[in-house]
Amino acid sequence: MIRKAGTAVTAVVAFGLLAFLGHGRFDLDQNRLLGTGCAIPAKITARPGPAPDGGAVRVAEQGPGAAVLENTSTLAAYRIPVTSGARTVEVPVLVPGQRIGVLLDRPAVGPVIWIAPEALGGFTPVTATVVPGGVRYRSENCRALTSRGAAVLFRDAGGRLTGGEQLPPAGVSCAPGERLLPGGAPGAEVFPYCDLRTE
Repeated sequence: MIRKAGTAVTAVVAFGLLAFLGHGRFDLDQNRLLGTGCAIPAKITARPGPAPDGGAVRVAEQGPGAAVLENTSTLAAYRIPVTSGARTVEVPVLVPGQRIGVLLDRPAVGPVIWIAPEALGGFTPVTATVVPGGVRYRSENCRALTSRGAAVLFRDAGGRLTGGEQLPPAGVSCAPGERLLPGGAPGAEVFPYCDLRTE
């Protein structure tokens, strides 16, 4: 009986110490408790250059003031500068085969940083679907990414691009799980720009 009481007291003291060290917050995240953490990097230290497999980020579709880019490489493309005249936007990341919209007319893709997909530590693209009431964002990533906004593309009845609009960073969710935010017209395509970098 005394041994059981001692064990119970020890357990209470241990949890109390954890609560004190955590300033009153219990962190039951298994990855953090085991010391593994989220493997998605906050920074990639690599230099731009051609894709070793001959792939590229190409313009797959072009419309007035809007385009769709596609990563044809087996590698992931990171920090992709896209220019049209005096305007430049940066697409944070494109996994192999992924497409993304840009609000530029006849864009030119600049030098890309190419990395193996496994170097992204389990990163998966955040998806966005227009639903009644707004846009539903879904992320299966193990940590929040940094929102750089989103490109919204519009098409006519024949599927041709007709233009688009830009959503500000505050109007786009890159957090884990699902979140419904305002915006997005019926039939529009929403392409979130979710960055690995935290700054």
